[in-house]
Amino acid sequence: MNDILNPGSPKPDSSRPASLSQDTSHGGEAPVIVIGAGFAGASAALTLADAGRPVLLLEAAKMSGGRARSFPDPRSGRELDWGPHLFMKANPALREFLGRIGASASLRFEPSLDLTYRLADGTARGGVRNERLSFPARGGAPASLLALLRWRGPRLAARLSIARGLRRVLREGPPAAESKNVGETVEQMLDRFGQGASEREWFWEPFSGAVLNMPAGEGSGELLRRVVCEAFGPGPSGPGPAGASLGAPAEALGPFWADRALDEIRRAGGEARMAAPVRRIRIEGGAVRGVTLSGGESIEASVVIAAVPPPALLKLLPAKAFGGKSPWRDLGRLRPSPIATAYLWLDRPCPGPAYEALVAERWEWLFRPGAGSLKAGEKEPDAPVAFLCGGADSLASATRSEIESAAREAAGRLLPDFGLCRVLVVRERAATWANGAGEQAHRPAAETPVDGLILAGDWTATGIPATCEGAVRSGFRAAETAQGPKGD
Repeated sequence: MNDILNPGSPKPDSSRPASLSQDTSHGGEAPVIVIGAGFAGASAALTLADAGRPVLLLEAAKMSGGRARSFPDPRSGRELDWGPHLFMKANPALREFLGRIGASASLRFEPSLDLTYRLADGTARGGVRNERLSFPARGGAPASLLALLRWRGPRLAARLSIARGLRRVLREGPPAAESKNVGETVEQMLDRFGQGASEREWFWEPFSGAVLNMPAGEGSGELLRRVVCEAFGPGPSGPGPAGASLGAPAEALGPFWADRALDEIRRAGGEARMAAPVRRIRIEGGAVRGVTLSGGESIEASVVIAAVPPPALLKLLPAKAFGGKSPWRDLGRLRPSPIATAYLWLDRPCPGPAYEALVAERWEWLFRPGAGSLKAGEKEPDAPVAFLCGGADSLASATRSEIESAAREAAGRLLPDFGLCRVLVVRERAATWANGAGEQAHRPAAETPVDGLILAGDWTATGIPATCEGAVRSGFRAAETAQGPKGD
């Protein structure tokens, strides 16, 4: 065991938490403690360990992964995600982190945005209609317009309107702080860009729902515009929507990233402890001194990075540390949104792409977990498909029995040629945070008024939605903040 857990280790200078620029031999330096082993905490811990800093990652659960985790299903023997995930090519921080832990080979992106839409249609053969939208990786606006014209989803007028809307978003760019459009909702933004019901149903709602997980009337148009500009704007490969390319992991989230991240943190010299819930962050004289675990163990720290959701963070802080003060008083204004997943075991394999957008449905996405790892023509036995939806106004807020009934009913219409053998519903009631238009001013920075206490998490002020990319950016920023100004 690394000597950073040795209770006999000297305490840091009582006047100020130890600077990360001190000698990193680990002989007498208290560690940086990172609370929470999700994407934010793991990326912060790995960055610090790579820099030679003694770091201790503490996770309350038995397994790492946070809200991007997986679990073993005892009945099928499969590892299932606690909600399938899609990643976007225009996620530089996430891709850097996945490359560092050796997970990149398990995430394959298409050359550009290539998405199949599925909808029940009584006039179509078999009662189901599938339409594919495939943007070119290069060619700029003319090539993208041609892709929309070839798409047989909504009517031609709607496709042309989508092209105009995209062009206006890219022309405006992300809103500046002084812009009059800061604070507008997605619905207000789409109204301003002249996007009608068909355009929203086929293009904007799948996109905004995936990145914001909120109703259009509440979600932040500012955040959506930033994502659209990163995904569809000029990138390393030139103008075009190459950044909007989506990818689904070829394996469950635990083995895909969480297990690999812990291995890399330990390999870099860091310590990681699961099933180690923190009861309190110890603060004395306006500075962090360490943490106390639920079992009573006290651990000294030079810096504490809290990478947990707002309610969990408030429980860790002594009341005198945050009563009525900013940023703590604003954390209660940040709201969560749920995500529900229904895994469906069918009577035979259901071939198709790894994911499809669902149109005119209460469910928003259909996933085929692991499909990206199969070779052409190969069929994996006993592999479920999954329906997913999110948002406070969605099925994710219904009762478990209502969610299961809705999944069975949708399967009968969207997968009419298959018999349904089993349904398993999983739900994360607080899957995402702080994506509302009225919440952006309350998202806190990494630095806090408490010396040595740093915040990380997708809900902090990253400037983008609460996604895995946002979580990793916050983790990198927290590690950078912990190391202090260059030259210290």
